[in-house]
Amino acid sequence: MRSYFSKSANGVKTLLSFSVITSVIILLASCGGGYSTRLTDPVSDDAILIIGSSTIEVIRGMRPQDYNAGMQEAYTAGQEISIMADQEVDGEYVRKAITIWADDEGYFCVENLPQGRYTLKGVRITGSQGGDYTIWNELRMPNERWMAQGSSFRYSFTGEYFQYSPRLNVYNFQHSIFSLTGAGTVVYYRMAKMENEKFELATTYTRDYVENYFIEKYPDSGWIPILQTLVPVGDQDH
Repeated sequence: MRSYFSKSANGVKTLLSFSVITSVIILLASCGGGYSTRLTDPVSDDAILIIGSSTIEVIRGMRPQDYNAGMQEAYTAGQEISIMADQEVDGEYVRKAITIWADDEGYFCVENLPQGRYTLKGVRITGSQGGDYTIWNELRMPNERWMAQGSSFRYSFTGEYFQYSPRLNVYNFQHSIFSLTGAGTVVYYRMAKMENEKFELATTYTRDYVENYFIEKYPDSGWIPILQTLVPVGDQDH
């Protein structure tokens, strides 16, 4: 059964009464892409962990020659993941852009972040024949459509809609599937778990909860007891 990403107005957190300071800082930290490839340990009781996965399906590319070729590809490796953050610093929100890299399976994580609000802003990948795919969301309101561009398009880290809430200081972005079905057209799915799911391609996907992926891959991490608590009863790997 397909599960389209839906958002509720109740999921929008109320802004705190203090001011918002806007700054853009690129943080290069990751569970893949040539950086750190493992979870370590929480540095404090209020440290934040972000986990998730991303897959990009390309039905037709961003270039005319792609349309003519009827190109169909699915990407997980080599994705640049962008996260928009409002971090709490000295009683104020500081806007930051966090850039991390997914591993070969499309999973990503970043640990030991300060308290605040975090949300997926965009993904970028180099496609076939050097084509570049950039997918992003303006995040101005619930149900905002995802958009796509080619080449080296750069988006701004603006917007005030944060669609995720933490549990035990873990932001689980779950499985995101972005299907590019035409020039600039993106169909977006978000799934907690997939069992023989099919989206826009003929490809079928079976993927466990994101928590279980990290539990299995990094069993010695201090985050594991927290992640095990978050997995629905009966679905834990360990």
